[in-house]
Amino acid sequence: MNDEPGGFSLRCRHDYPERPILTGVTAKGRVDGALFDLVVRQTYRNTTANVLEVVYTFPLPHGAVLLGFATELNGERKDAVVIEKIAAEQRYEDGMADGDAPVMLEAVGNGLHTANIGNLKPDDEIVLEVRIAQLLMFEQGRLRLAIPTTVAPRYGNAAQAGLQPQQVPQASVQVEYPLALSVVVAGALADSAIECATHRIAFRPVDGGIQIDLLPGATLDRDVVILIQPGQARSSLTILAADPVSTTAPGVALSAFQPPVAMPRERIALKLLVDCSGSMGGDGIASARAALHGVLGDLRDHDVVSLSRFGSSVEHVLAPNTATRRTAQHLSPLIDRIQANLGGTEMEGALRSVFALPTTDPESWSDVLLITDCQIWQSDEMIAAARASRHRVFAIGVGSAPSGSVLRSLAEATGGACEFATPGEAVGAAARRMLTRIRQQLWRDVRVDWGATPVWQTPLPQHVFGEDTVIAMAGFAPGVTPRQPKLLAPDTAGGSVLLLAESAGASSVADGPLPRLAAARRMITADGPQALALAVDYQLISSQTNCILVHERAEAEKANEQAQLHTVSSMLAAGWGGMGSVVSLSCLELPGTFAERVPSLGYSSMDMRRERQGSVPRSARDDDRFDVPAVSAFRASAFSMPQVGVTPESLRTVALAIATHLASGGELLDLPDLCVNLPGEPGNAMRWLGMCHGTFKEPRTLVILAHWINTRDGGRMDPVIAAALKPYLAPIEASVIDECVALFKRHIPFAAWESAGW
Repeated sequence: MNDEPGGFSLRCRHDYPERPILTGVTAKGRVDGALFDLVVRQTYRNTTANVLEVVYTFPLPHGAVLLGFATELNGERKDAVVIEKIAAEQRYEDGMADGDAPVMLEAVGNGLHTANIGNLKPDDEIVLEVRIAQLLMFEQGRLRLAIPTTVAPRYGNAAQAGLQPQQVPQASVQVEYPLALSVVVAGALADSAIECATHRIAFRPVDGGIQIDLLPGATLDRDVVILIQPGQARSSLTILAADPVSTTAPGVALSAFQPPVAMPRERIALKLLVDCSGSMGGDGIASARAALHGVLGDLRDHDVVSLSRFGSSVEHVLAPNTATRRTAQHLSPLIDRIQANLGGTEMEGALRSVFALPTTDPESWSDVLLITDCQIWQSDEMIAAARASRHRVFAIGVGSAPSGSVLRSLAEATGGACEFATPGEAVGAAARRMLTRIRQQLWRDVRVDWGATPVWQTPLPQHVFGEDTVIAMAGFAPGVTPRQPKLLAPDTAGGSVLLLAESAGASSVADGPLPRLAAARRMITADGPQALALAVDYQLISSQTNCILVHERAEAEKANEQAQLHTVSSMLAAGWGGMGSVVSLSCLELPGTFAERVPSLGYSSMDMRRERQGSVPRSARDDDRFDVPAVSAFRASAFSMPQVGVTPESLRTVALAIATHLASGGELLDLPDLCVNLPGEPGNAMRWLGMCHGTFKEPRTLVILAHWINTRDGGRMDPVIAAALKPYLAPIEASVIDECVALFKRHIPFAAWESAGW
């Protein structure tokens, strides 16, 4: 609006923005042996004056099977049925036309599901209840439970991936949905070491186990990751259940095998491929660097390694080279300089380019280690190309909301494996576990001897890795029971058969989801008609079936006006594309976090998410090319640091600032600018120490400076700062560190330390 000549002002039509239609989510889960059961309740309320058709696309865990879907409209509960997709869509449209309140849930691929809520009238409140079950697998001796809560923006064409426009999730920085979650860890697993890598939690004992509750303040902006480490190795086991649907195979068996680690290969040839697209900015690229350093530290002199990075284009940073000490010294600074600045996530082209790298040893060049957040829509052609390449693809998913289904599908299709490391997890440890798999000799063509002939059985993975759980399921005719199932593999050297694992015993369950979980696995390899029949018979949502229910309204209560489409936005994934940071130093394998130090640095919570203002890209287009500011996490909040003198305390503040910057995903190259712009006396101290001289403009010199300050601190060395600096100090030669320390001693007068008694 024009206020006066030569000026203008902006005026909002409403005093306050409309409240979101999705008001919050509660979830309760239970981990019992190999099974995870979860009930999710989403609450929606129409706070507008219009009749709405609400559409919300949300993720479910990879491999999860829908066991139930119900709604409560203004307190009235209805249970849904699973029918063929075309019939469900027609029933939904009929309900809309009749003024009733139909609700439909459909699977849209890669773990995403869309809820359609029709004719939600003003002041109506509806609760959607989704019950799922998931088979859990121990990987390298631990169990990682990941519950996705949001969908990060993805690169590519969602329509070509099969989504309709209203199904495409739109991320927003303006919405915030609270999450209340509790998970009971039952049985023998309750005695395990349990931690949550992503949220603050509380423990309390309950009947049969231990309950984990997220503390207040959690939202739908990241995966919830719970890590369970049993005190002793898990033995193979078998579970038997009755199938009330099938007459030909009324008995179902599940065996979870724990094979041993195979003999290591003499050498490996590894193609490293890191995602440097815009979505990897901040936490993602910091995790990628840490993973690459973890790999670099475990390579041996006779191994071969190459490094490539990709976005809209592919850059082969290091051609295939023997992994000597000199190669490691050359590669380490290249890794430090890797940034998320290559635009869109053209993953298929990058994989093809890496597959084509020349080699003189075709047998050894079969392994690719991909590090990515995998924020892409189209994956079918990429997976097909990877399968045809005869390469195994091992993937590490990073970020707070990686696309787990795509990465797992890619790894499974090529005989590789997949790990995830959200900010808060030890990504270096994930890299080492992946190298343990890569180095193993392959267990090929494994099979199960059930001790009886099954009517059907689910397919096994192409390759089996020691200390990873292998799940096998089979159906048996009436009166037939499996006897001590065994996991077998051919001995390629001697022509005999090797016993990899044997079930320690069998237990029966009277009721439970096992027959439906088995049917879902059978659907993967079934043809179209057979898959549809399984989905309908076992009430499973699939590409051919939807869940549908209709709340029939009384004549006076029917919706008489045209419903307006309302697409529920997703919360932007924390740390996505550099827009914020989820800082938890356990991702650098630290003994603790900066939780106690947060208030002194001006952060408002243990979460340490960066303030959204000042870090929003100028352009957030679908093509993933973002102009993300290079300002570090610390810079945004450093101006609330205490004002201190040019004393040892001031220098300690500098060391803490450097460690916090690096631990929160800040760029190494930003350190000089960070230090000279610290507010008050800390910044004065750095300028006083000669930051204007070229030596102090070298980022590695500043890492060494922080290390020296920390270790000089009168015997009060901070282990958290030390651990944050460790990955950056490791590649630096001792002679370089000694030279820098000598420089510090010349530039920093001893008087500056006397007050601390040094």
